[in-house]
Amino acid sequence: MGLLMPLTAIDDADIDALLEEVNAASMDEALTLDEARRAAIREHHHVHACPGAGKTTLIGLKLVLLARKWRWHHRGLCVLTHTNVAKDEILKRVGTDAAARSLISYPHFIGTIQDFVQTFLALPACRSKGYPIRQIDDFTTAAYMHRHLTPGTRTYLHNKNANTSGLRLNWAQDQLSVDVPGAPGTHTASYQNMIVVKNQALENGYFFFSEMYALASELISANPSVIDALRHRFPLVLIDEMQDTLRFQDELINHLFGDAAECTLQKIGDPDQAIFDGMAGEPPNETFNAAIDLAPIPDSGRFTATIADKFCGLSTRRIALTGSRPTAANAPSCTFILYGNDTIGSVLDQFGAIVAGLPEAERRVVKAIGGRAEGGVLSIQSYWQAFDRYQANKGRTADTFCECVRRAVVLKEGPVHTHYQHLRQGLVELLRLGGKTVIGRSGGAVPITRSNLRRYFNVSEKTPLISALMADLMLRPALTAAEWADITPVLCDICDVDIGNAAIAEYLAYADHAPGLLDEAVLPGNVYLSPGGIQMEVSTIHGVKGETHDATLVLETKFGTLFDVKEMLPFLINPALERPAFDPAHATTHASIRASFMKKMYVATTRARQLVCIAMHRDRISQQERAALTDQRGWSFVDL
Repeated sequence: MGLLMPLTAIDDADIDALLEEVNAASMDEALTLDEARRAAIREHHHVHACPGAGKTTLIGLKLVLLARKWRWHHRGLCVLTHTNVAKDEILKRVGTDAAARSLISYPHFIGTIQDFVQTFLALPACRSKGYPIRQIDDFTTAAYMHRHLTPGTRTYLHNKNANTSGLRLNWAQDQLSVDVPGAPGTHTASYQNMIVVKNQALENGYFFFSEMYALASELISANPSVIDALRHRFPLVLIDEMQDTLRFQDELINHLFGDAAECTLQKIGDPDQAIFDGMAGEPPNETFNAAIDLAPIPDSGRFTATIADKFCGLSTRRIALTGSRPTAANAPSCTFILYGNDTIGSVLDQFGAIVAGLPEAERRVVKAIGGRAEGGVLSIQSYWQAFDRYQANKGRTADTFCECVRRAVVLKEGPVHTHYQHLRQGLVELLRLGGKTVIGRSGGAVPITRSNLRRYFNVSEKTPLISALMADLMLRPALTAAEWADITPVLCDICDVDIGNAAIAEYLAYADHAPGLLDEAVLPGNVYLSPGGIQMEVSTIHGVKGETHDATLVLETKFGTLFDVKEMLPFLINPALERPAFDPAHATTHASIRASFMKKMYVATTRARQLVCIAMHRDRISQQERAALTDQRGWSFVDL
């Protein structure tokens, strides 16, 4: 890493002065910084910040101090984030200081990695090629090209189980080429048609997100001086949430700014919380998440020493986790809630009863979270059937699509969003049974969900047909077996699924009644109300990443043949155990799945300030494990 000019050097006196200023203007408890945090501000090494380390505050303080000392008029700070949410948080922080507000404009840059690549590399490359920019979006681009294919090419792609999302620019072996899905011979009509359509998309300004990186790489290869210009423009590059960057993003960042004498690159994040690794088929970032030279910030102001001690064994990187939050008076102890097949529905109520032991001021944010939202043998819905990640309230899960239709009809006097979700969920299950997928933002195939359901029908140009059919189903005053027999072939044709498939045929069986609705009170936003009046939001682990709670309940769920909590028990008992390693080339091995569980469980158990409870089936914990957790690790147990 290069060195900044002394003009922008920061020392402890600068930090002390800023802290005094911040504390004088705040009514909160005085902000202090330990040596690890001061070093991250003074210096520019890569940082492993534990959950609740105050990373955003630290970055904000550093940017304020740098802005106050900045003297260059044509060289700036470059601050990159993984998401727009993180970018907005940084902009909010710098916006509170007069000097730091200068960082919002030239010559500085604060934005996402995607924004940076497009602004400084890909869009100039497009202009040099004469390409307009109409839309940078995976779904829109794929749909545009699909509309312009010949019927013969569409049939070819369908038979190859491929689609236009694979028809994209790619940078490989130092050259820009076009990936053509389905691998047709270059002499074929389908190949020629796809090349024509791809060129048409480019000439009309339609691009995939990943193509921005391909065009950027070509520009850099043809004009290496671009790298020198960027390094001169940005003598300091700071990257937040580095653990969530994808490998191709990480590689480009390192190529531009890594190991450069004329600029400094600082990465900040928490590899232990890299729960998006490998999602949608993207290879994980390894140069940060597997780096051995990260400077740790192990003390969390979020949670108590008790919570830190109980979950340090889930830190993949073995950070020496500590907690500095004071323990609430008479706070209940961290508890395992053990249930049986007949008492799983009482878990949330029991958690509410435990949370009621916290002082009222320490139980304002209460959440129950799990790794798997729905489906499978054990998911969040197994504990509370009304849970819906898309916030549509419902009762017992429908076993057939016909039941989904009947439930929607029963509820059609209520809000349109609520009853229509039952139809959408039925379509999701039908398409999943048919093995259908859609292309995610990263370019890989992902399962059908309610959030991407419309994309599936848009790509096949069936949206008007499925919308008309759903409206027809909703408006029918009655639904006979004979009518259903006429409807199902039409439904299968629109969805492109095989009605001869046994699982699909079973799911499309006629039902003469709607499944019963739950009689419990369901509040908006997946909020469960316990009998004792404790409100708790129910969510997924991915959904609460970055949040802080007062109390958290972790619900055991199952993926494949493995239960996540059961797999983590050894590490809760003995934090010194060897950690499992994730192998991107063998993501479904026992070791890789356990490594994935560990990161998700670490995120889940480090959200809470005061209390963490864990729910699991009593048959999946032995008496020896229970005794060890009680005697050696200080856990309490409730057996429902």
